[in-house]
Amino acid sequence: AENASKHETWQVRHAAANFLRCFQGSHKFLFTSDHANQITSIAAHLLSDERREVSAAAMAAVTGIIAALPSDEVARLVQKYATQAGKSTMRRKKKGNKTDSNGGMDLTDEEEIKKEQKRAKTQQSSVFFLCATVLSQPYDTPPYIPKALAAISKHSFERNAPLGVRDIVKKCCAEYKRTHMSDNWELHRKMFTQGINELTCLTIGNFIEKCCAEYKR
Repeated sequence: AENASKHETWQVRHAAANFLRCFQGSHKFLFTSDHANQITSIAAHLLSDERREVSAAAMAAVTGIIAALPSDEVARLVQKYATQAGKSTMRRKKKGNKTDSNGGMDLTDEEEIKKEQKRAKTQQSSVFFLCATVLSQPYDTPPYIPKALAAISKHSFERNAPLGVRDIVKKCCAEYKRTHMSDNWELHRKMFTQGINELTCLTIGNFIEKCCAEYKR
């Protein structure tokens, strides 16, 4: 599965993601912690795939994997990916391009392109992982869910994330609102600190677009 997840053909990577979802669901009670960590790592790697079919299948796999992990392990992973997400928002491009003495593009431009590609992959994988974490708890709000929601809400702005990432955040928040804010919302609300509560409720309640307008005020 690990070799297939790195195959040059996207259909093979897509099949690997679907296999991990089914395999994990059928064998989760037989896995050791090392097995679980390895499968989680492979599925998380596929979250940053450039093909949406692959990343969507990987997200479904990660959602199932997280649902079967111990809470303390999930909390550790949320902290890890929330930190990555916070450092991977889009940055404004500098005006003008540097040229070398021969009139060609400066080598720093190639370095910047590589850095941007790495940043984009980190952003997609971290935000998708956090969204999968939220979706793995459809009717509960463990302590790590508010942190995950607060982290992904920062990627709802057009200036901070590309359309593909913003769409996933919007769908995740809409699903959380559907499953948590219709019944027993006051019970779930108690899991949020005051600062996170204000930020997250805006994102969920106003479905991202209105949230952006509120944040700009």
